[in-house]
Amino acid sequence: MKYVIQWLVLLTFIPVFLVAQEIEVKREREFTGSGLYGFMNGGAEQFLEYGVSKLVARDVVYEGLEYTVEIYDMPTPEDAFGIYSLHVFRCQRADTLGCIDCLSPYQLQAVAGNKYVSVVFPSGSAAAKSKADAVIRYYLPMDGKDNPAFPEQLEGLSPYSGKVKFFRGPIGISGVSTSLMHYLEGVAYTGVWFVADKPSKSYRALVCVKEKGEIDKLKEKVPASDIIRSGNDFIYLTGKEQEKQHEENGDFGF
Repeated sequence: MKYVIQWLVLLTFIPVFLVAQEIEVKREREFTGSGLYGFMNGGAEQFLEYGVSKLVARDVVYEGLEYTVEIYDMPTPEDAFGIYSLHVFRCQRADTLGCIDCLSPYQLQAVAGNKYVSVVFPSGSAAAKSKADAVIRYYLPMDGKDNPAFPEQLEGLSPYSGKVKFFRGPIGISGVSTSLMHYLEGVAYTGVWFVADKPSKSYRALVCVKEKGEIDKLKEKVPASDIIRSGNDFIYLTGKEQEKQHEENGDFGF
């Protein structure tokens, strides 16, 4: 019986070993700081607002299928989720790998600890999509041990992907909510958790601050009836967003 258990334990490691042998790296590049501008045609400012420290981009082949893997090192899991939350749309499958993840027709995105990872499969084939999980697991542990710390006010929203956004600064907010952007002008905040309700063109925002005085500034701008709850270091509010007919994604930028 002892030997049977040993063989079963050994077998559990075989798939990982096979993936390691079969992934071929065709090209690898590394970018830090302002070097991101050399990789992106615009959009680098958004990543830098979240404090990205390094990007490793790899073009790989797995079982004859081509993928582009991008791994961004962020300061915290919340920053990793923040930049991720601005790039996920219409998930076909969300938060199923034991972490925060979103599968779309040509891409698998995930948050693992303080890393945001994107796996693109240009062919969009069913075969490439089915093997994207194996590719991402090769590079990152998808065990959920270091998932972002979602505030208690957002409990019950899981899966979070596609529902919740996290902002560190005005660049991210400006692309999603004009109303909230105006509220936060002149207010020093550390982070904003944002949940949109498209049918009613409304949103909820949990604004986190370092000093209570910033809460007082917000209360001067936000109607009292729109304040759900407040404390020494946060204010939870609701707001309305005007419809933007000219934007392809409609309200809230997503």
